[in-house]
Amino acid sequence: MKRPIVIVTGIALLFILLLFSTTYTVSFHEVGIRTRFGQTTEDSIVREAGLHFRLPFFADSVVLLDTRTKIHQSPLETLQTVDGQQIVVKSYLLWRINTDAMAPLDFYRSYGTTESATSTIDGQFRDALSALSSYSFEELTGAQNKLADAEESILARLTSLKETGIVPVTVGINRLLLPPKTTTAVLQRMQASRDTLAEQRRSKGMADAEAIRAEAKAKHDKIMAFTSQRADQIREEGELQAAEYLQQMGEDKDLAIFLAWLDAVETSLSENTTLVLETNVAPFHLMELNPNNATNAIPLPKGSGE
Repeated sequence: MKRPIVIVTGIALLFILLLFSTTYTVSFHEVGIRTRFGQTTEDSIVREAGLHFRLPFFADSVVLLDTRTKIHQSPLETLQTVDGQQIVVKSYLLWRINTDAMAPLDFYRSYGTTESATSTIDGQFRDALSALSSYSFEELTGAQNKLADAEESILARLTSLKETGIVPVTVGINRLLLPPKTTTAVLQRMQASRDTLAEQRRSKGMADAEAIRAEAKAKHDKIMAFTSQRADQIREEGELQAAEYLQQMGEDKDLAIFLAWLDAVETSLSENTTLVLETNVAPFHLMELNPNNATNAIPLPKGSGE
């Protein structure tokens, strides 16, 4: 009774093994390469996703290639820029297997598997990074850097991979460092450059300030010369006018003295002032309400000769 069960079980297992060895599945993001007795032809490429049949494993073998974009990171590489600066660079490469025409078969014939292609990609990618040596340190790190152009030049050096069914998609530089000694030298050079720039700006500022002062002094001297000349003219005109009045006052000295007294009284009383004086002191004798002088004569202080 047990023997038929064992036979049936063995036949089922054999059928499952046979079915397993004669079928394979291709995912939507894969392409299959089917070899027959180790040989490949144009019909070896399987692009359609789903279940496929093949001859048993001793005749046909299938390698599945992932066609999705992959990333390859480079180790830290020490390079020298065109201006002699040492830099340490870490970058990445996005790549995928070309699915056009016979490209997947070219990839299989060149590498066999994706893992086998990694070492070749790594070597060529590290060689391509030498394109950075044609740029200066300022062009790679400055405000107006050409880092995008440098990445494009690295990508251009990887075009030979296309012949083996690899498509380099994008190259990026994610780290750009300086060795410690180079860092110190660069910082010192940057400091010296900024000191020189600051000194130039300072010198220019001092020169501009001196020019402004010279211009202001010239304008001041011109204005002062004009005002001095104008003052002399006004003074001369005043002296001429005063000479006429002095001549008139010289004809009547008493009237001149009387006018001078009036000016003195007006000046002394122009502010809120309290004065306690005797009215017999010129010119305040003019405040006397009952002068002793004649009616039509100029008032004189008491005790003065008439």
